[in-house]
Amino acid sequence: MEINKLTKDKYDEWDDFCLKSDSAWFWHTIAWREYILNFLPEREAKDFSFFLGEKGDIKAIVPLICEINEFEGEKFLEFSYQNAAVPAPALANNLSLEQRKLIEEAVFKEIDRLARENKIARARFWISPLSPGFLKKYAANNFLLNCRFEDISLNTLLIDLRKSEANLKKELRRNHRRNILKGKEFKVSVYAKENIKDEIFCEYKKMHHKAAGRKTRTDKTFELMLKWIKEGWAFLAVVEFNGKKIGFEYYSVYKNNVYGFSAANDPDFGHLPIRHTLEWEAILWMKKQGFSFYEIGLQQYKPLPYDFPSKKQLNISHFKKGFGGFAVPLFIGEKYYEKNYQLKIRQWRKEKLANYKISN
Repeated sequence: MEINKLTKDKYDEWDDFCLKSDSAWFWHTIAWREYILNFLPEREAKDFSFFLGEKGDIKAIVPLICEINEFEGEKFLEFSYQNAAVPAPALANNLSLEQRKLIEEAVFKEIDRLARENKIARARFWISPLSPGFLKKYAANNFLLNCRFEDISLNTLLIDLRKSEANLKKELRRNHRRNILKGKEFKVSVYAKENIKDEIFCEYKKMHHKAAGRKTRTDKTFELMLKWIKEGWAFLAVVEFNGKKIGFEYYSVYKNNVYGFSAANDPDFGHLPIRHTLEWEAILWMKKQGFSFYEIGLQQYKPLPYDFPSKKQLNISHFKKGFGGFAVPLFIGEKYYEKNYQLKIRQWRKEKLANYKISN
C-alpha cells in the first residue's frame, strides 16, 4: 500500500472519495479541514492528512490535524479537531471484511508512526452517525476498539425526517408543543443557496458574538460558513419578532442528512421560546426538502468516567430530546502516546467523577 500526504493538487480527488465512501460525511471534506485549520490561531493547527491506496486506487482517506491543547497549565500536542475528536478514517466501499481489517491496520500503523515522530501525546477519533455506513446498520461496532483505542463513546440524537409531519408532531414533548404554539407570532425564514444574502449572514455573525459575549473564533471561519451556504452545503434559519431578528441556527447538509451546527439567540429575548419555534419550523423545512435524517445533537444524561456535563449541558440535552427522535451511539476512541499525559488525564477524571456536582 502507498501512503501519500494530502496536497492541494489532490483536493478534488479527496472530496470525490468523500462523496463515494459510505464511511465519510461532511467532517471528512476539504471544506471542514479548512475550517479547523482556521479556527483558533493559538492552537497552531497543522495538517497531517493522508491517503492510503495502491496504483492510484484510493482505499482510505485519513483526516488528521495536530493542534496544541492545554491541560492544567501545560501544553500538549494532540491529533484533535477544536480540542475534540477527529473524524475516523473513511474507507472505500468495495472492500471485503478481510481487506477492511488490513486497511485499518495500515492506517493506524501510519497514525502511530506520525504520532511518535511528532511527539503527539494523544489521538482521538469519532465515527459520524450521519455517514451512510452507520445509518445502514445502527448497531455497527466501534471499530476503533479493534485498533487499540479506549472507548469514550457518548450518545447523540437523530430525527427521522422520512416520517409524516403528523408523526413528527406526535413525538414532540407536550411542553414543546405549547411553546411552539406561543411562537406562532414569530416569523421563521430559511436562507439557502437560492436566497442567502451577505447582510443576513452578517446579522447572524453579530448575533453569534452577542450571544457568546465575545468573539469565539476567526472571521475566516464565518467566511467559510457563508461560502458553504452559497455552495449548497448548509442553510440558515432565522426567527423574527416584531420585525427584529432575534434567533439564528446554522445547519450543515451533506449526503441528504443535516446537522445542527451553530445556534445564536438574542439574550435580550431569552424569555421567549425562540429555539422551540425555530427548530420545529426548520425540521418541517428539512422534511419538505426531502432530507432523510437530522442530527439535533449530543445527549448527556449523567456523569461518565470521562464526561462531566454541566447543568447547562444537561438542560440542552433535555431540550433537544423534546423534539423526539432516537438516540444512537456516538462512537469515540482515544489513544495515548505519552504516559505522563495519560496518568494526568486519568487522575483528573477520577477526581472529577468522585467530586461531581452539577454546575452551571
